Amino acid sequence: MDTLEIEQTKERCKYVKKVVNALHMELDDFMNKLLYNYPYEAIIYVWINKLYKKGKSHEDALQLIYKARVFYLLKKYP
Repeated sequence: MDTLEIEQTKERCKYVKKVVNALHMELDDFMNKLLYNYPYEAIIYVWINKLYKKGKSHEDALQLIYKARVFYLLKKYP
C-alpha cells in the first residue's frame, strides 16, 4: 500500500467509527458481530461504506441510516 491508500483507509476507519459510535454501538462489539455475519451489523456496515464512497458527511450518513433503518426494521418485522 502506498501512502495515499493508507491515508484513505485511515479516513474511512475514522468515518466508520464516528457513525457506529453515533448509533450508540461499541465499535469492538460491532466489528466482532460483523466478523460473525450478524445481519443487522452487516447491513449497517454496507450502508456506511456506500455513503462514504458517495462522499456523504458522517452527519448526513447518520440521518440517512436512521431513516433506512426504520424502513428495514418495518419491512423485516411487519
